[in-house]
Amino acid sequence: MAINQGKYKPTICPIDEVDDRSYKLHNSQDEIRGKKQQQLQQIEGSETAPLTTNQQKLHMDEAGLTPKDLEAARQEALNEVSGGVGGGSGGGGRTPTANTPNSTHPSANGLRALLLPGRRSFDALMSLSRKRRILYVTTACLCALLLIIIIMLLAFWPDVPFYLRAPLCLERECVESSRQLLLWANTSKSPCHQTYEWACGNFASDYADNDYFVIKRGEWNYKTYNEYQELNELNRFISMLPNSAEGSYSVESTISSLYRSCREIDSLDKSQSDLLLKRAIKSVDGWQLFRDSNRLQYWEHKRALVHLQAKYGIFPYYRISVENGYSNPHDYVIAIDEGQIGLPDKYFYGPDADEEVVKGYKLLLRDFAINMGIVSREADLFADDIFHYERRIVNHIEDAKAGGDRQLNRLMRLADLKTKAPSLPIFESLQAIFPNTKITEDTEVLVRDVEVLHSLSELLSTSDKKPINNFIIWSLARQMLPHLSKEYRTLAEHFDHAIYGRTASYPRWLICSRVVRDWLPFAVEALQQQPAQQQFERTPTPQAPSLNKTHANEEYLRLMFYSLRNQLQDSLEQASWLESAARQFLKKKLDEMRLQFGIPGEVLDQPNYLKDYYNDLMLNNLYFVEHLESIWTFRRTRLEKKLKPLGMLDVIVSEMYTRDNPQAIAYSNKLNMLLVSRVLISSSYYDYRYPVSVNFARIGTDILEALIENFSTFLLQFNAQSSDLSDAVPEIHYAQPDVNCLAAGQPPRLTHELNELSSTALKSFHVTLSAARTAARALSSFVTAIDAGSAIQGSGIDQVNTYEALGLTRRLRVPGLRSFNENELFTLAYMQQHCSTTIADKDYARIKPHVESQLAERYLFNATWQHIQFLPRSTNCAVSEPSCSNLL
Repeated sequence: MAINQGKYKPTICPIDEVDDRSYKLHNSQDEIRGKKQQQLQQIEGSETAPLTTNQQKLHMDEAGLTPKDLEAARQEALNEVSGGVGGGSGGGGRTPTANTPNSTHPSANGLRALLLPGRRSFDALMSLSRKRRILYVTTACLCALLLIIIIMLLAFWPDVPFYLRAPLCLERECVESSRQLLLWANTSKSPCHQTYEWACGNFASDYADNDYFVIKRGEWNYKTYNEYQELNELNRFISMLPNSAEGSYSVESTISSLYRSCREIDSLDKSQSDLLLKRAIKSVDGWQLFRDSNRLQYWEHKRALVHLQAKYGIFPYYRISVENGYSNPHDYVIAIDEGQIGLPDKYFYGPDADEEVVKGYKLLLRDFAINMGIVSREADLFADDIFHYERRIVNHIEDAKAGGDRQLNRLMRLADLKTKAPSLPIFESLQAIFPNTKITEDTEVLVRDVEVLHSLSELLSTSDKKPINNFIIWSLARQMLPHLSKEYRTLAEHFDHAIYGRTASYPRWLICSRVVRDWLPFAVEALQQQPAQQQFERTPTPQAPSLNKTHANEEYLRLMFYSLRNQLQDSLEQASWLESAARQFLKKKLDEMRLQFGIPGEVLDQPNYLKDYYNDLMLNNLYFVEHLESIWTFRRTRLEKKLKPLGMLDVIVSEMYTRDNPQAIAYSNKLNMLLVSRVLISSSYYDYRYPVSVNFARIGTDILEALIENFSTFLLQFNAQSSDLSDAVPEIHYAQPDVNCLAAGQPPRLTHELNELSSTALKSFHVTLSAARTAARALSSFVTAIDAGSAIQGSGIDQVNTYEALGLTRRLRVPGLRSFNENELFTLAYMQQHCSTTIADKDYARIKPHVESQLAERYLFNATWQHIQFLPRSTNCAVSEPSCSNLL
């Protein structure tokens, strides 16, 4: 060791200061480290300065070698040193040469050449403490990982949903539509598992928190809500009508007089009501229960029937109306059908009838007789006689319909009809109802069911005069009761409680508003449609020019109509349950159909048209109940005018306002025209600035229901025009849907109830589901056409300018429902049309199809969700397989 140390002792003194141990001891001092680095560089650059073993080790450590490599290099260096010493002694005094950094030794020089490129980075890293080195490496790894994540996100980032990119519509109408939907919905619920709570969760509470609870119907639903809003607005409108001058006549004064007379009905006391009833009874030759009446052997039922029909418009046994014929050009013709009975439907006379309704009806009959001065025992007999006689009438009608050979909707001469039904004074009734029309035995009338009239004629001929007299008197009294004094009105209300459940009475303003609407529909809508009432201007925006609300609503609804019509034609192509020729006939009717909004402007431009129309109406009666006679006299005068040639304007007005129940959306067979009231399209129910889906779910389904409901009439027209009777299509195939399909997934009790429904109720269900399915498809087609900027077939408009002017190209979202797309909004808006709540503690849903010829809304809600696959699919819910094959 001494020889080696002496031999390799460095000649430059500072070299000893860079010993490995000294370097590690002072590595935290920056100045010393810098000096040592300079000294090392000077030594490495010297060709004469030899390196010690520790210096070689230091350079190897700094190069980043592993401990194993360092140990091998150190051992190699020791071997070289030992070999040099041995060679010197054995080589005859040969002086060994020192191995310097510039030596050409293959092992040392090659290793240093590999290690020099990363030396400086490694020096900087090794100069840090252990914790800092770990933090540095960890940070580098995290940065690399973050870079990889960013690259992956950029590569696979999904598209931003439309509702996050689309701007909100903050116009008043958009906010109003959102408010209407959110008022009843509870969007926090699951649409798949809590569908009713999702769409109608707050409907019942909204009803309870407002003034609507005064409605005494068994089911508060969306249609009832809209009717209440309509009547409330009408009540406000009537209160704002100007008072006419003394002695002058105007339509406004007629409306105000009728409304005021209705509100003042409580001024009529019971004695006056008794007097009015007895006067009306005397006009039909008396009632056998009155002791002072003539004996029954002098009483003629034919004369009493004719007087009752001509003076009051009451039709027991048979009913007379004016309808469209089924052969071109579908002129008006007198129609004869079965008459009226006391209970709402024939179902209540059967063995499974609701006992509470039957008891309530008998109680009504008994109390009426007692109030008229009949003793209790005779009053009980009167109630039983009326109920059983009406049951006998119903049984005769049902037996006639059950027969195999039936003649339906047949044109017959009055002479032939008299031969078929000799006991019915139909000929005499027509002469009394239409005195200004020439009625002869050769006059043709449309008979709905020949066998039914024949059966009723046999019933009259085989019945005693006593039940016939009781039935005719009761038919008269039943219509007068709601308009008499409080004692008689209470009897009618108690019977309503038996049907709908015991609730509060109607407020008088609501009853009188409905009377004005139903008795004077043309006057009400003509005044509401005056130009001064329609000046609603839209605030100009950069996207669209200024539009009149009424005109814009009509243009928008025109686009909707043609889109709905086109989709209905496509749906008919898939209706395999219809004959091919019948489908083509229906499509042709739809293709030729026209659209009329409200009363034609030409009518309103005529200053005296409205006044002349009501010139025959006289309401100067002392008591309100006497208006019944005046209103019927006016109505039959308008019906008689339909039997004469009319101009186009008169036909439109007649088609809209001479129906028994005028509708806001109705179809005219005479004109092949869809009639839409302007009062409807100017209400809060519809607006062109509402979302497209909301309009399709509301007024779109209403239009389709009006069209599909008339398909049965179209098929009758097709049968009338068919040259071969074998091509005729039975109406029953259209009107009778598959009951097993409709009851799928429902309790067995409901299946039994559906089998007992009338064809009218089942047809209503068919129409409802078919309209909803067609509207959903039409919505998709409509939105696609707008996005593509393509025209809607048949509309005949400049789609580019029209879409832009109506704001259809601006795909805006509504507040509060921004995450809902078009399909989800349609589903929510449509399902809310079947929201309902029970008003009274009565299971009204079970008997509603027999009272209103419509299924309960709670069943329609579940049935539409199950049978219309579009609805659950739009909310990403499980969809059941379609099972109803005879729906559009």
